[in-house]
Amino acid sequence: MATYIVQRGDTLSGIAKKLGIPNWRTLYEQNKAVIGKNYNLIKPGQKLTYGEIIAQSTPTPAPVGTGAAELATQIAQEQPINFAEVLPWEQYFAPELARGSAEQVYAQYFAPIAQQRQEQLESNFAGRNLTRSGIRGKSLSDLYRELGQEHQKGIEADVLQQRAMAQEDYNRMQQLYESSAGKQKPTTTKYEPYKVARPVTDAGTYGSSYLDWLNRATRV
Repeated sequence: MATYIVQRGDTLSGIAKKLGIPNWRTLYEQNKAVIGKNYNLIKPGQKLTYGEIIAQSTPTPAPVGTGAAELATQIAQEQPINFAEVLPWEQYFAPELARGSAEQVYAQYFAPIAQQRQEQLESNFAGRNLTRSGIRGKSLSDLYRELGQEHQKGIEADVLQQRAMAQEDYNRMQQLYESSAGKQKPTTTKYEPYKVARPVTDAGTYGSSYLDWLNRATRV
């Protein structure tokens, strides 16, 4: 049985056209166990079998009097373009936009927490007359590091959640497109992540604010 190795940038409709297979859905059905439930997410390196499909395919004779243009239109109506070509997933969901909005969300959440805990720490050290000691500096650094780790974990979880939400919307558009035989194309081609205003905090009596520290720590 003949096989085809999926290359980067391939789509099922493009592969089917390259191999001379009339309908990419036939190629998908035969290789569903390899591709999975979402045929838009084929991966480089996957091995697709197609020999039997070509052997079983027989050309459909054109109706008498049907010209090339009419026949092409008829075929296009029967076989809509693969949705991944109409709206590529990479075009719809941009990870950097999702991460940017997540960074703002979690900065807004953690900045006031850091400010409050810094004030408590400074007050404790002031009461012990250790405002300029190395112990105070290390404690403040430890505080920022602890919050920074929680902050970054929250961002990663948020990006995954946004990706899942975008995938649900993308799947709905795909289903609508397929159920309408390609007539209902998506009206939007870009996932818009939620955004919030970046919080502003006072620098405090000593050193930099948590946000300044976070910017340096995460952009080294």
